[in-house]
Amino acid sequence: MADQSRQIKLAAAKKKLKEFQQKSSPASAGGEKGVVVAGAKKKRKVKANQLDLASEDRSSPENVNTFADVEPSVLPLHEDPSHESAQSSPVSNSINTNVTNTEFVGFNNELQNYNDTNGNGDISEEIRPLSSTESLRQLSQQLNGLVSESSNTYVNGDVPPVGERELETQQSLDLSDQLQKERKEFEQKLTKEQSAMREQLQVHIQTIGILVSEKSELQTALQYTQHAARQKSAEAEEFNNRLQSTKQRVSELERTLSTVSTQQKTVEKHNKELEKERDNLRVEVLRINNMSEESKQQSSELSEQIKLITQENASMKLELEDLHKRLELADLVLQQCSSQSDPSSANQQMQLLLEEKQHLESINHQLMESVSQLTTERDRYVDQIQEEGRVWKDKTEQLLTQVALVAEERDRNISRVQELETSIEDLKTSIASLSQEKETPIEADLQSSEPSESEVALQEALNNIQQQNDVLTAQYQAQLRDNEQLSRLCSEQEGRLGELERQVESRSQETEDRRRMLEDVQSDKATISRALTQNRTLKDQLAELQNGFVKLTNENMELTTAIQSEHHVKKELARRMGELQEELHSVKEQLDEKTKEVQAVLEQREQLVAHLQQYSAGYQTLASEREQLHHQYLQQCQLMDRLQHDESQGRVQLEISHNQLKKAQDHLEQLVQDNEQLKTEVKELLNGSALASPSRDQGDGIESQEPDESPQISSSLVIPEDFESQKEMEEFIRGALAQVEAERDEARRQLQEEHRLHMAARHQASVALSLEHHSHEAEHSQGEHSHCHHNHETSEDVVPGEVHQALQAAMDKLQQRFTSLMQEKADLKERVEELEHRCIQLSGETDTIGEYIALYQSQRAIMKQKHQEKEQYITMLAQDKEEMKAKLAELQDLVMRLVAERNEWYNRYISATAGKVNPDLLPPGHDLVRSEDHSHTQSEMNAISGEEAMEVIPLSEPSAAHEGPSPQTLAPGSSHIEPKPPVPTEDGTAEQIMQLLQEIQNPQGVPRTPPFLGENPCIPFFYRPDEQDEVKILVL
Repeated sequence: MADQSRQIKLAAAKKKLKEFQQKSSPASAGGEKGVVVAGAKKKRKVKANQLDLASEDRSSPENVNTFADVEPSVLPLHEDPSHESAQSSPVSNSINTNVTNTEFVGFNNELQNYNDTNGNGDISEEIRPLSSTESLRQLSQQLNGLVSESSNTYVNGDVPPVGERELETQQSLDLSDQLQKERKEFEQKLTKEQSAMREQLQVHIQTIGILVSEKSELQTALQYTQHAARQKSAEAEEFNNRLQSTKQRVSELERTLSTVSTQQKTVEKHNKELEKERDNLRVEVLRINNMSEESKQQSSELSEQIKLITQENASMKLELEDLHKRLELADLVLQQCSSQSDPSSANQQMQLLLEEKQHLESINHQLMESVSQLTTERDRYVDQIQEEGRVWKDKTEQLLTQVALVAEERDRNISRVQELETSIEDLKTSIASLSQEKETPIEADLQSSEPSESEVALQEALNNIQQQNDVLTAQYQAQLRDNEQLSRLCSEQEGRLGELERQVESRSQETEDRRRMLEDVQSDKATISRALTQNRTLKDQLAELQNGFVKLTNENMELTTAIQSEHHVKKELARRMGELQEELHSVKEQLDEKTKEVQAVLEQREQLVAHLQQYSAGYQTLASEREQLHHQYLQQCQLMDRLQHDESQGRVQLEISHNQLKKAQDHLEQLVQDNEQLKTEVKELLNGSALASPSRDQGDGIESQEPDESPQISSSLVIPEDFESQKEMEEFIRGALAQVEAERDEARRQLQEEHRLHMAARHQASVALSLEHHSHEAEHSQGEHSHCHHNHETSEDVVPGEVHQALQAAMDKLQQRFTSLMQEKADLKERVEELEHRCIQLSGETDTIGEYIALYQSQRAIMKQKHQEKEQYITMLAQDKEEMKAKLAELQDLVMRLVAERNEWYNRYISATAGKVNPDLLPPGHDLVRSEDHSHTQSEMNAISGEEAMEVIPLSEPSAAHEGPSPQTLAPGSSHIEPKPPVPTEDGTAEQIMQLLQEIQNPQGVPRTPPFLGENPCIPFFYRPDEQDEVKILVL
């Protein structure tokens, strides 16, 4: 819109000028038309040039001031001919000053109004180069006005003479011809000078605008890249430091973990040794317990034997009393019979009785001595057993304390290993989160240049990670406490299991002992009743054993669950190993990402190098354009020489305008002053550019150093997920190291090549700068802008040394980065070896766990077999018990039969003894005594048979009653002799009783005879019917 309004206003101004020309000079319209058209063409050219300059100045706002500063140096040159023309016609100026001044003022007012309407000084700038043509046009208009006024005056007034009018016309024509010639010459000179200067100005302004715009763009780009590079370098250093610290911590933790694992191995070995010793000690304790139980059993047997002996002694005492009574009875019988029988038979009976008495006393004495010996031996055995039990109890307590200490150490080592593993996992998660956070701030920094938010975010992330770590440690401590409680419970259950096993063994031994006792002590009713009580206790113990077996099965189930938990723990360890391998893959992926970042930075560096090359190419093009301008300048100098030659030819004609030349010199002095001002302003601009150039040099250094801060070029390593063997892993690591070394050599070679190309480009730039410097020195002798370019050259000469230093520092940092990368590769190799070592350890632990499981299964099979044997033994005992009950019932029947037979034989004996004595043969008085004695003896025998009913029946002899008195006791001369009662040779009931007793004593058919009865044993037993006519038998 502004251009259209400007064109409209220019068209209006042209119309006004045409109207003014038509009014002022209608007669000379044809002559002046060419001049106006030429002026319009010049205006169009100047306008087009100025529009181009204005469009270029819009692209670079800094060109406006330079153009405004350079433009006034040209304007006074265009105004010189107007002054010369004004001085060349003093007469016309003196005549018509009022008219010209008013017209000129009006025209200037119109132009001023036009400038005010536009709001800028573009039209004033367009009018300044047109001042010479306008001044010539105004002079021609003034002359035409003078001619027209003279004609008007002569028409209105008196008619002048013809000679004066012709002279005036002749003078005016001469003056007009002279003025036209001078105007044409000056116009030609001015057009030439103006075109040359305008071309120079346009070229210089374009170059200056391009350079300034490029400089401003490069400065802004440099500032932005410097700021971003500093932020990235700081962040990269910070993250590298963190990563190094975390890697160091991880390596330390892995070393501590390896040491702890070795310690754990030693502790496990020690635990295995202690477990072996514990098993051995358990075996010894079991053996000693068996011995102690055997000794207890022996002592119980001895105590029972002692009880039996005491009972035997009591029975012997009773027998002695009975014998004493019988002796008394025998004495009485002897006394009675002494009067009737021979003394020889009485003496024989007395000797027999005395021998029997002595024999019984000796037996009693032997029994008392054996009882005393057995009591002493029992006391000694009891003391020995108690002492051995105390000793072995102390040893078992010591061993249990040692086992508990070793288990606690193992638990502590396991907890420490678990803590280290959790800390490693936390550190790896923190490393992964830091790497992710590192990627996100880099992307955020590319979009926004505020590092505070990223730092705050990183701090918050670190705080969150720390809180999560604290929470996890608390949870881990709680889990450790739970694990310790579970381990304690397991140890207690193991102790209970051991106690139950010992109880089972003791119970089994007790059952064996009881079986032996039942086999040994089944000779009388007391042992049978004890066997019944023992059967009841066995039932209770069987229930207890069943309960214990249930407990054992429950504990076995708990052990199986514990084994399953251990399997689960091993699976978790395997899973952790997989996680560690995955973390190793993630670390490798991070390395690949770092190498990719290095490659990206190197690509950026290559882009910057390409940009610098483009900049150098542009600079070379500028130098070539400059050479072209210099060539054009030489051509212009030649044209100037030609013009000077033309001026030397027309000096004769220009002597009249000497005064005008003096004024032109004054204008030239003003131009010189303006040029000096322009030089000062150019110096200030150059100083500003020189101040900006060190920042650019620093930026170049940073740009050259920035890629060196990043990691190395990414390698094309493809890491497999699983390795089949250790050799394959080693070969892969060696190949990877060789590939990394080759990539390092390739990177070094590329860096050297780039350095060489960069130095060659810098050399070419320096050569171009030196050529430009020489050209500027040549121009300095002829032109005005050499000082500016000289300063620019001096500022540009400083760059290559700093860039060389920056590249040298970048090379050093690149070498350091390669060394650090190789160190990281070595650390990764060590870590892989440690992981292999841990895998081997885990495989060994799984083997040991399998062995433990096999041991537990074998022990469980043994326990099942023992349980089956116990059940079989219990069924056998039940069968024996039933058989025993049946045999005892049969024995009861036989005893009742024997008692009945005994009573029958006793009655026969009494009747026989009563029928043998003849009361008529007795003397008087003796009958009463005999009858009293007989009644007394009968009452005593009845009392004995009814109340005591104790008789010793030899089993090997016939079971006859007392022999009747010999026929010698009968009265002499008696013819009637009573026959003896029939005595059977074998008693069937006694044999059946003996057979049953032997079966009861030896239920398995193995006959055992007591050692004190000889080859033909006879077992004495005593019977006494109670109120219900039942006999209780006591077998000795």
